[in-house]
Amino acid sequence: MIYTGAPLLSNVSRMSREKPLRVLFLQSDPLTAETRIRPLLDRLRSESHIGGYAVVDRDMAISGDLAGYYDAILAHRNPSTRQLAWLRTASPRFVYDIDDLLLPSPAAKLTARRAAESESIAWCLINSHCVIAPSRRLIATLESRLGAELGGRSSPLFNFGVEIPPPLKKAARPRLLWVSSALMPAQDDMIAACEGIAAAARGLETDIVLVGRFAPAVLAQFGRREHIPWLPPAQYRDFLARSAFVAVAPLPAGMPPEEQAFFDCKSDIKAAEFGSNRIDGVYAPIPPYTESDLPCCIAEANTAQAWQEAILRVAQRFPVGGNDLAEHPAIAARRPSVIAQELMTLLTKCRNPKPVGFRAVPTPAIFRATERAFRKLRSRLFR
Repeated sequence: MIYTGAPLLSNVSRMSREKPLRVLFLQSDPLTAETRIRPLLDRLRSESHIGGYAVVDRDMAISGDLAGYYDAILAHRNPSTRQLAWLRTASPRFVYDIDDLLLPSPAAKLTARRAAESESIAWCLINSHCVIAPSRRLIATLESRLGAELGGRSSPLFNFGVEIPPPLKKAARPRLLWVSSALMPAQDDMIAACEGIAAAARGLETDIVLVGRFAPAVLAQFGRREHIPWLPPAQYRDFLARSAFVAVAPLPAGMPPEEQAFFDCKSDIKAAEFGSNRIDGVYAPIPPYTESDLPCCIAEANTAQAWQEAILRVAQRFPVGGNDLAEHPAIAARRPSVIAQELMTLLTKCRNPKPVGFRAVPTPAIFRATERAFRKLRSRLFR
């Protein structure tokens, strides 16, 4: 990716050696940070492209590579009230990363808390020096809901897989794998997809491993199954590297427009993770995969027959199909080293002319515990 006026990577590396960037990362969501942001910053630090990075959590507690002043500021998703107040007061140039459609449409009816969160997200979109997101569709949809173009301030920063592919997967009967990061709705087309997946599993005389959150009606479709509710990121990466799977990635395709937009704006991270781990798969016929530049076998429709046929086709080329994916040029372009270099270019582009100081007193733990208890009580009363 090329930016007019931005330094080339060789120049970025030279600048980093002369005066490495000190990065301040305002972390609002630990899981997203661990899977999308911090691996890139870790790589830039290990290769001396940056002089280190400090992390500020939602309570304004700072950790990591502490410095008096920072050259580049990075925020993501939904900053806390105190993080946002600091951004407003310090007024630094900052990069804002948003990886989901977190901005509701103007017509949506919101609770007071959700309205405040939406205002925070909109402020970041408008006032950041650069907006990054894992898909072009997400950027376009955010612009539509914001009612303003982001123009040259926006740039896709795609999600990545693994740097070094695992050893070749050996010929064996693969299990099916479905990883879900959100509770999938049990609507008609999703149940139909489940029926096709279950039929393919029976035809292959195998079972399915489900990782993440699933509605009871979805789980009920699979007689032979293993359900793993949660795997920490490091264990999940090891799980993909050592196991023999054919992956499935269903998503709903017929929800009301407002709800469907959320799924249409999701990223193709599963295709990047699976492909780089030598796992072939079948993907939903909606934009995260139909608009992806990664090699994806797309189910023709969310019907039982379409999913069954697509899975059986992919299974026929196991393990060669998955092994070949890791060497595909598009998968190689999603290695962390490549995406980290793109992030480095953006951080350098948004470098503050004068380093920015950071000072804050962390929110006392008792205050945060009281707030959580109050929210829990309120959710019970107004359920």
